[in-house]
Amino acid sequence: MPPVKFLICGSGGAGLHCAHVATADGRGEIVGLFDPFGAQLEEALDKYPDAAGSTDYEKLLDETNPDVVVVAGPDHLHAEQTITALEHGCHALVEKPFATSVADARRMIEVEERTGLHVMTDQTMRYVYPWREMVLATKAGEIGEPFFIQGDYIHDMTAWYWPHGRNHTPWRIDADNPQNILLGGGIHPIDLMLWAVDSPVEEVSMYSSARCVPEFPSEDCYILIMKFANGVLGKCHVTSGCSGPTWHGFFESYGLTGTLKEGSLYRRDEKPVELEDTSTGNVVGGHGWAGSVVAFLDLLEGKAENPITSKDGANNVAVCEAGLKSARSGRSEKVEWFY
Repeated sequence: MPPVKFLICGSGGAGLHCAHVATADGRGEIVGLFDPFGAQLEEALDKYPDAAGSTDYEKLLDETNPDVVVVAGPDHLHAEQTITALEHGCHALVEKPFATSVADARRMIEVEERTGLHVMTDQTMRYVYPWREMVLATKAGEIGEPFFIQGDYIHDMTAWYWPHGRNHTPWRIDADNPQNILLGGGIHPIDLMLWAVDSPVEEVSMYSSARCVPEFPSEDCYILIMKFANGVLGKCHVTSGCSGPTWHGFFESYGLTGTLKEGSLYRRDEKPVELEDTSTGNVVGGHGWAGSVVAFLDLLEGKAENPITSKDGANNVAVCEAGLKSARSGRSEKVEWFY
């Protein structure tokens, strides 16, 4: 089988981590690098000197004729960049969030279905210990029937927001299209919860505030409550302006016979059991790209089904959109579920 030709749309950290995994696997070849920022594009081309580089996405698609586009640019551009890739005959691996609105997600799925091409949502925490193992244990019945599930995205993002921050990313604080941290970060635990429960979310309530990061032109704290169709309740706390320990607590589940928390299984009157780590090799740059990109290559090769479909990604977006609507309306809102 000839190498799978990859075009990286957005040559920042996520895109380059995907490129690294695809080439290290041996099945991927980087033929194109797109980025609107010349300096970032030049840095990426230093890593992949045989690839073509451009600040013109469609021109690069025409010139390189890739098999796959990794959509890894700013969140609000994911929909158009994915649709453009599909219209050019390319499969797409779409970084989270899949889209920033239900309407955009629906358009993406319509084009996917019309073209018959593969679209996978890159929810990397599905491949990271202990979150992967805890979700699989929940689905396997290790806690009995679940009744409550929760996950937090607690991440001090000031280094990305502040103009002088060490990881400053200008698009995140763009006045017209700032990153929504519920969609950009909270979607990690939301995806894990939806994967674990495997039941539609019927209704969402949410509160939000913007008190922590004056430089960030959007809310920086959310509390979201979900009611699943099977009766399970869920909660997600998102904060990007906090201080102290961060990047933890993505998933917990509570069932009639046990609890899963921080990588351990708890049952009444028994000693906690630490879950076996089966995912360490998947972690690249703090995310599970070494798992997700390999799974995507397996999908293209016909070795596996799509592990995180476009509708999985769209449902994550639908929960977030219902939450944002609830924060504005002050009441619970229904979720537009993708079946």
